[in-house]
Amino acid sequence: MLPAWSIVFGVAFGAAVGSFLNVIIYRLPRNLSIAFPPSHCPKCGHRLGVRDLFPLLSYLVQGGKCRYCRAPIPVRYFLVELWNASVWAWLWHQWLIVGESPLRFVFYALAASVLIAIFFIDLQHYIIPDELNVALLILGLLHAGLLKGAPTDWDWASLGVLNLRNAAIGALVGAGLFSAIAILGRIAFRRDAMGHGDIKLVRGMGALLLTPGMLVAFGVSIATGAVLGGLWAYWRSRHAPSSGDAAPNPADEPLPPEPLGSLLASCLLYTLWVDALITLLPRRVQQRAYTALGQLDEELADDHFEETPTMLPFGPFLAIGALLVMLFGGTLAAWTRAYFEWAGF
Repeated sequence: MLPAWSIVFGVAFGAAVGSFLNVIIYRLPRNLSIAFPPSHCPKCGHRLGVRDLFPLLSYLVQGGKCRYCRAPIPVRYFLVELWNASVWAWLWHQWLIVGESPLRFVFYALAASVLIAIFFIDLQHYIIPDELNVALLILGLLHAGLLKGAPTDWDWASLGVLNLRNAAIGALVGAGLFSAIAILGRIAFRRDAMGHGDIKLVRGMGALLLTPGMLVAFGVSIATGAVLGGLWAYWRSRHAPSSGDAAPNPADEPLPPEPLGSLLASCLLYTLWVDALITLLPRRVQQRAYTALGQLDEELADDHFEETPTMLPFGPFLAIGALLVMLFGGTLAAWTRAYFEWAGF
């Protein structure tokens, strides 16, 4: 057990990783290398030095502007570093100061960073990169395999006992549940009801949080999405540019929904983790593999979603739900267990 003052290291490490997350959030959805070229101002192209890359402090000292061209730096860069630093500090206290589980801290901290990256990417681009979803799945499986039998907040339920089998079941339940939602929504409403990335995200959540934690995270995401999503949709509808009397543009016509057969095949691939294996291959080989299977990769598949002024992706709320279960799992598990006992289960 580490001393309480050591939490400063949690803040420092979290902020540093948050700085790297900003690189991932900007470059990954644009299919840019996260290593080359080195960090630079996207406005003037000047390579950033150590003074410009100090987590949190550089943004504050420079007043949120580039030191070279004075172009404003999006506040998102600061928020990502602050959010990640706060989560890492919390987990540091939870697992290294109060508890004694360094491995769990490592897995939860890395998974939390992946979820924060997913939050911002999906919010802006309406897509969740396969690399992040696979990273979450791998972290969940390694967590269950290396910490087999370790206590969890959910081990009062059989599927909440930490082991590789339950992690695989959690991934299967998550992918199956969201595949069912996507398929039934497509049939009932004759439109795309769920993004492919969301199915893969819940699969990773199931592996990491196990089935009970994943289902609670799903419930939390619905609750937060209903409140925050409603407010966001209202704000965007009020501030959306007016179309006026502009002539209709054929390019603005609604996209046809994804063919049901393609959706069924994709859901089967996700449930069997075939897409995860493909993601580990080089990019060119990935495209050939998807072509051979008659499928689109995620970037193309999610192009079936048409952005509207009131549209809001569900991925960010799933990420929030998973983060809350990781941070406050004890309280949420106690509430869940008390409810089941009250209901007579």
